[in-house]
Amino acid sequence: MRERLKQIPPVPRVILGTLAAIILLSVFKPAADTRDISDHHDRVRFVLAEPAAHSPQIQLFGRVQSPRAASLTAVVTANVADIPVRAGNRVNEGDLLIQLDDTEAALARDRARAARDEARAQLETTRLRYDSDKQNLALEKKLAQLANNNLERLQSLRGKNLVSQTQLDQAEEAKARADLSLAQRQLSVNDYRNELARMEARLASSEAQLKQADIDLSRTRVEAPFDGTVTNLAVAPGERVRPGEPLVSLFANTDLEVRAQIPNRHLPAVRDGLVEKALTATTVLEGQTLALKLKRLAGDAADARGGIDGLFEFVDGAPAAALGRPITITLTLPSRDQLLALPATALHGLNRLYRIDDENRLQRVDAEIVGEAISGEQPLLLLRAPDLAEGDRVMTTQLPQAIVGLPVDARPAPGSNADTDSSPSAQEIEGE
Repeated sequence: MRERLKQIPPVPRVILGTLAAIILLSVFKPAADTRDISDHHDRVRFVLAEPAAHSPQIQLFGRVQSPRAASLTAVVTANVADIPVRAGNRVNEGDLLIQLDDTEAALARDRARAARDEARAQLETTRLRYDSDKQNLALEKKLAQLANNNLERLQSLRGKNLVSQTQLDQAEEAKARADLSLAQRQLSVNDYRNELARMEARLASSEAQLKQADIDLSRTRVEAPFDGTVTNLAVAPGERVRPGEPLVSLFANTDLEVRAQIPNRHLPAVRDGLVEKALTATTVLEGQTLALKLKRLAGDAADARGGIDGLFEFVDGAPAAALGRPITITLTLPSRDQLLALPATALHGLNRLYRIDDENRLQRVDAEIVGEAISGEQPLLLLRAPDLAEGDRVMTTQLPQAIVGLPVDARPAPGSNADTDSSPSAQEIEGE
């Protein structure tokens, strides 16, 4: 046997020896001590369900705006002469905002006045000419009659060869001229009404042009259309502006309102509250709590994403808030029965709670978010969960692996309605 082992090369002998040692050690090694391992359950907190009447509150994010915000533009072509205000200044109705150079507008006004005076003079001339034509018409008729009588007399004498043909021709020419002059005078008299209408229309047009020139001259003085605050100046002194170019923007201080989007899920309660006048709203601005009132809902929802804009007004007068300033609104909806006030950690996902049964196992309960209770010491969610009865234990710990039937180590939430003197304190539980 030894001779056969000696015939095996050294490397295989080492490998065989190692394998034999491993087998012997595994067979004869001592058994390890064993101990019982108790089941490990997740430790969670719970509160007791107390359905009651609550007034849901929702937080909205809005901006200050004004329905009376004006952007004033130039009406005439002129240079900017003076700007006595700056952005942010408060102005009263009628205050001067921008003064344009009125030289060109004054010249245009003078030209329009001269055209008006000329049209008025032409109208008076037309009336005088009519009076003259009426008087001269009678004379023209007499002259035409005399020329006709003279022609008839010469024609009679010509038949007796008492006058020459030349005299007869001259009489006919005089008769034709008298008839032509009479026709022209008659036309002038007959056309008087048309000529009078033309002159009156020309006078009316020139008076309208003069009024427009006066308006343009007055518009070189750009005044505040209402009490408000200047938000922007688009020009500088010396700049030349043309009709339609922006000059200054301002908004009315007294008509400030807040536009905030109301989510679709709250719209039915908001509409009911508008009808019942049971809505209240507040905001905190520069450290002051201000009361708001929802006036109306926006009529156009074309640009709305997930809701419709609500328009709020300040109850005690508009504050000195900048236009476009973002603010947070707390809107309180009408009271609803059978709502649960729970911390946000109790809600898993968007629509489920977990009830802890008598065997300390989790049971899923469907829930619906109605609003929040923001005014208390700690903001709470207001939920509607018809399957929860008063006194049921509701888990308030966020448990990622929460499933139906999962065993838990349930402890009352410190300071909650489930916390009693006999329950461990928060410090003891955390120490464990």
